[in-house]
Amino acid sequence: MEKLFFFLGGNDLEMVEIKNILNANALPFADKGLSWHNATASAYLEQIRQAVADNFKPVLVELKADIAEDVLAQCVIVDHHDANIAREASVLQVLALLGLEPNWRQRLIAANDSGYIPAMLKLGATRQEIEQIRLEDWKAQNISDELIAEALTAYRNAQTVNGVLVIDMEHFCFAPVTDSAFWVQKRQNILFKFREGRTLYFGPDDICTKVYDTFPKCWRGKGFVGNPDISLQAEMAELVLNLNA
Repeated sequence: MEKLFFFLGGNDLEMVEIKNILNANALPFADKGLSWHNATASAYLEQIRQAVADNFKPVLVELKADIAEDVLAQCVIVDHHDANIAREASVLQVLALLGLEPNWRQRLIAANDSGYIPAMLKLGATRQEIEQIRLEDWKAQNISDELIAEALTAYRNAQTVNGVLVIDMEHFCFAPVTDSAFWVQKRQNILFKFREGRTLYFGPDDICTKVYDTFPKCWRGKGFVGNPDISLQAEMAELVLNLNA
């Protein structure tokens, strides 16, 4: 097996579990504690170059590929977002690289990250198991009690337009809302407009694809699409609402 050196992206429960796997198997990795919006390969560029010089195969885990093609060609890409949306969850990709089988908890974490609550239900998880995984994911993302309270207040003040729950929030703290809303109405159709700049939509894949193809800089996964550019917020919201009309 090639010597692997892992470089880790934005922190969430899946990334925490990947770190646990790497530690348990005494494998080298670098973790700069990046958040989703700044999880780039360039943040590790010099370390990646050094890993190659030391005869390691760099493994980029959920990092935006913003480095030179000649460097990127020497790396393994582990991701399941954007162009990699058809791939299995990153934690399963890491286990496969190491020739390991996932345990039940890892399967739940993978399902949560790649398909949210419906994917965990499909596996046969109980509501108690699901809520425990979701709570751990909140903690991994450093969602404080104050942010949870703010999110749930915004949820109570939401408006429904064309069947879409439209929520204005200060901070990018959506998990308490989507989790609470799921058990009330399992068909997710929620538009978040964050005053700090980002826009996020959870809904049918065909609408997410249309939004993703329309606006630059979007990121997406299964059942959601987001954009970091506040100048596009009104236009993106208008498209989502029109597509649901």
